[in-house]
Amino acid sequence: KAKQLAEVRRKAEEAKRAALEAAKKKKEEAEAATTAKEEGKDKETDEKKEEKKEGNDDAAMEVDGGKTEESKDESMDVDEEEETEPPKVELTDEEKNVWFAPRKPCDMQERDVAESFSNFTIPSADEGFDAIEFAWASDSDAKAYLRSKVLERKKTTRVENLRPSQWFKDKAVEWKKLFADWQKKLEEFKASPAQKAKAAKKKDDDKEDAAAGDLFAVENVSDVGAGVPLYKDFEFGDWALLQLRFELYMLQAAFKKDVNDPDRPGIPESHFAFYFSRYFSKQLVPKSFGVTDLAELTKMVKDTAVWEDGILGTPVVVDAADDLPYLVKLAEQHRRERQRRIDAGDETARLKVTPQALVTPAPA
Repeated sequence: KAKQLAEVRRKAEEAKRAALEAAKKKKEEAEAATTAKEEGKDKETDEKKEEKKEGNDDAAMEVDGGKTEESKDESMDVDEEEETEPPKVELTDEEKNVWFAPRKPCDMQERDVAESFSNFTIPSADEGFDAIEFAWASDSDAKAYLRSKVLERKKTTRVENLRPSQWFKDKAVEWKKLFADWQKKLEEFKASPAQKAKAAKKKDDDKEDAAAGDLFAVENVSDVGAGVPLYKDFEFGDWALLQLRFELYMLQAAFKKDVNDPDRPGIPESHFAFYFSRYFSKQLVPKSFGVTDLAELTKMVKDTAVWEDGILGTPVVVDAADDLPYLVKLAEQHRRERQRRIDAGDETARLKVTPQALVTPAPA
């Protein structure tokens, strides 16, 4: 038994020594492999450095050669440019007529220019100048040039400082009173026993038929005979169109009177909204009258207002500002014509006016 135990110990020691020797050998092999790898990297790095150096030398030679070729090309281009004549610049007719270079931005505010350009003038001797020299054109040509520029601006520039005159304000007050009186008169007429009896019997009154005669011969629109008003058949739409007639007629009349400038014959369509708001303190909305734009709206009262070459005018031959009831006669004439069309089956003649259309004027 003792021999067996000794044999086991001997074998264990031999196995231990063998394991130690194997581990030592493995370590030595790993160290040898690492050393060989590092030596290989150093060699590869040296080779790359050598290749890079050779490449730089070649590139330098190519650059020097390129510069030489480029210098030759530039020299040839310069020679060709010297031999070629420069192109001749020719101005168009429009460019020849431009004497002054446009300035952007302008050295004056546009609003200031709009308020004062109509007073621009050419200097004259009677202003006290010792001498006046015209470097680009003669005295008369300079005046003609300035005049043309002023006229051109008047066509496209609004009168920003325009305010309704007292004359217009007085007429607006007069109209407001008349308008209210006419509407009250109509209410009283419709509520009168005579009118109720007529509606019940459905008979025509001979005296009322006098209104069917010459409208413009009527002296009193509130009484064409027996207390019958000329506007007895007016409905909401008729009153709205009557109001519109007053506004458009007075707008074009007041503009001419207040501006007092023959170079401004009237209100351009592009400035209509501005001036209408300036005089009546409101906006005119065509949709309130059942139409889409200002042109269609004006056609509804073409007996009072028209557009001529883009300028608001009137076909009225009398001074309606001094005869405001004349507008009632125009409105009644239009109502009768419209009614005849409806009776003939033309449904397009019916008015499509909304309550927003009838807003009394409020002068500024």
